Amino acid sequence: MKKLSSQISSFAKPATALFVYISRFGMLPPNMSPLGSFGFFGQNIFLYFFTIISFDYFKGGFYSGFLFTYLGFLSYWIFGKIAKTQKLQVFLLPFASFTFFLISNLGVWWYSYPHSIAGLLACYTLAIPFYKNTLIGDLVFGYGFLSAKFFVKLFFRHKNNSEILSQTV
Repeated sequence: MKKLSSQISSFAKPATALFVYISRFGMLPPNMSPLGSFGFFGQNIFLYFFTIISFDYFKGGFYSGFLFTYLGFLSYWIFGKIAKTQKLQVFLLPFASFTFFLISNLGVWWYSYPHSIAGLLACYTLAIPFYKNTLIGDLVFGYGFLSAKFFVKLFFRHKNNSEILSQTV
């Protein structure tokens, strides 16, 4: 069972990274992507940022303030590291989305708006529709990932129990 589980895991990580990379080519509404969930649930920070940087390089996505966006992406990974249990993962994923929203839009404000309270409020107010899409994407892909993980564990547990029963009969 461990061998099959390891094979699935070794296939799932690059397949997920490829899916995340392809999804950034505009198949989804703006800011709705599996990228935040990939960072939140992914263990490999290098694969996570390689996916982001390689896409941005090929798509020409480097712009003033992109470092704020990358810091926002880093917050997903940090929240994911904090969330050790499934209950914490369910609870902290929306907070990771909100943190990304705050950090990335701070960069938008810094480079695109007047440096005043009015400019800051205008920036965050106009960013709310993008946050809505970010949150929806994170919840759909993140909770979808948790559901898939649950069913894979259930499958292996059932398969293992079936093998044990067949050996004892």
